[in-house]
Order: sequence, then C-alpha cells, then structure tokens
Amino acid sequence: MNALRRLSALLKREVLEILRDPFRLSAAFIVPGVMMLIFGFGLSVDIEQVPFAALDQDRTPASRDYIDHFARNRYFADQGVARSRAELTERLRTGELKMALEIPPGFGRDLTAGRVPQVAILADGTMPFRAETVRSYAEAMHLALIQRLAQEKAGADTALMPASVETRYWYNQALKSRVTFVPGLIAVILTIVPAMLTAVAVVREKELGSITNLYATPVTRLEFLLGKQLPYAVISYLNFILLAVAAVLLFGVPLKGSVAALALGAALAVLCSTGIGMLISAFTRSQAAALLITMILTLVPSFLYSGLLTPVSGLGPGGTAFAYGTPTMYFLNITVGAFSKGLALADLAPNLGALALFFVGLTAVSTVLVKKQGA
Repeated sequence: MNALRRLSALLKREVLEILRDPFRLSAAFIVPGVMMLIFGFGLSVDIEQVPFAALDQDRTPASRDYIDHFARNRYFADQGVARSRAELTERLRTGELKMALEIPPGFGRDLTAGRVPQVAILADGTMPFRAETVRSYAEAMHLALIQRLAQEKAGADTALMPASVETRYWYNQALKSRVTFVPGLIAVILTIVPAMLTAVAVVREKELGSITNLYATPVTRLEFLLGKQLPYAVISYLNFILLAVAAVLLFGVPLKGSVAALALGAALAVLCSTGIGMLISAFTRSQAAALLITMILTLVPSFLYSGLLTPVSGLGPGGTAFAYGTPTMYFLNITVGAFSKGLALADLAPNLGALALFFVGLTAVSTVLVKKQGA
C-alpha cells in the first residue's frame, strides 16, 4: 500500500513537471507527427515514371507497338526515340534516362516467324536495388507483350513462344512501398522519440539538481524508475494512436489484422523505448550527451537493422544477430503483420513475448545501475 502511494506521488510529480514545460509537451507530440509526414511521404522504393528511351533499329509496326507498350505503362515515362547507340549511352550517362531499350533489326520478322525476338534492356545501375526492380518490371512487360504480339501475327507458331507465367503478389497487390514503410515507421518512431524524451527528462533533473529531492525520499529504485517512465510511456502511447490513425486515413494503409495484437505490441514497445531512455539516463550527466547517445543507440539500429529498409535475413550473420537483439525488429513485425498481412494475435505472440522480455531485462538492468540513495 505504501509502495502504491509513493508511486502515485512520483507519477503526479512527473506529470506536473511535464505540464509546466509546454515546449517539451508540444515537442512530444509534434516530433513524431513531423517524422511520420517526412518519412511517410519521402521514403519510397516504388518504381513509377522511370524515364526511358528506345533505339528502334527495326522500324516496323511491331517494334513501334513494342515501344508504345512501355510508354503507356505507368511504370515508365517515354523520353523519345534515340537516333544512335551513342546518343542512348550518353543520355544514360548524364542521368536523363534510367532505362533504355535497344530493338535490333529483324525484330518484327522474328516475331512473325514464331521466333522469340531479342531486345536489349539497359538500366542505370548506380542504385542497384532500383535497377534490379526496373529490370524485373521490364522483363515481365517484355514477355507479356511478346506473347500478345505473337498471337496477333498471322502464321506465328505460338507454341514456340515462352511459357506464360502468372505472378501474384500477396498482402500488397499494388506493390506500394507505403503499405510496408508506413507501419514500419510507426515502430521506428516509437523507438526513437520515447527513448529521447525519457532520457533527456531525467538528465535535465540531474543538471538542475532537483533530482536530489528524490534521493532523500524513501522510494525504491524500481518505484523511482516506474514513476519517471510511465508518464512518457502514456504520452508515447497516445502518439501511437495518432500515428495509427494517420496511417489509415492519411496514407491509406489498410488495417487487416488483429487490433488487439497491435495495441498490446505498442504498449510493450513504448515501455521498452522508455526503458532504453531510463537506462541511458543512468550513466549520462548532460542533456546533450543523453540526446546524442540515445540517437546513436536507437536511430541507426531502427533504420538499418529492424527490417524496414533491408530484410533481416539479408543482413548477414552479424547483422541478423544484432537485429534480433533490438526490440524495434519485433515491434516492426507486429505493425507490418497487423496492418499489411492480416495476422492474428496468435501469429504475433512470439514477437509480443520478445518485447515483454526486453522490458523486464531493461528494467532489471536500470534498477541495478540507477543511483538511488537509501535503496
């Protein structure tokens, strides 16, 4: 009973401290929203309107139909026909084009004869991931068009045409990167911002000297940690609600899966994030140092090792091991699974369990490291 009374007093004190600083309270809600808008609209790997040009050395109705097929597609933007290979190469080199088609002589003749015509697809490889995606799209369009043109040509032996392949994309049929990135950004933002808020708030009291008043009270280390941490966890959870609503209404991301799993995952995630902030505050003395260390320990791993930009399985043994040691990866699995894949609570239970273990571990380590006189 005494413990609950002491914890309640600590919570009340911390809430009053937050309310007395309107700038900090405003920043707690504005920063996550700004990050969501900047990264949500700016972070994309969608392939649309890729500038391309063609070198048509065949100059037949079939070759013109082939080029027009690319020009009408939303993935590519026609920049006109090139007059020579040198011109095509120069336009690729300067960055005016990101892809080029080179149609050799005899394209239409081969098509009419039932032979598979050869076309050169040149892609700007300075951004390998984007170039690989452009190549895949162009090859798929090439095969589909060759099938159609061959069937339209009188006398073509369609049996000699390449086999028809039907591809189906699950969970994200339109191949919109926003459907994955926006839920992933919720996980990243709720790792970075709560940790920064908590760490800076505790270290600020160290700088002002007001934390010594707490040292003179009979509160235990655990009560001290929870009393400082929970108000920022509540603020961060309110941010989660706002970010989730923005994901659905502003970015058009469907929420297909378990709302209960998403809500529980967010609660555990913000407790982990504020726990990271408390841990950092235990061994830092200035707000600048706390801010810098928190950014290094949360921002970089969240973007590079959570699976947001690169699948965890593709990080290599060292990177994969590091990813499994960060709570962001597990919460990102929950947000993407709940929003995009339609996963149920049972499907996401392992990730929820991992977040719970992280919270317990962070609290235990912080309890040992925090300096509390008389505890």
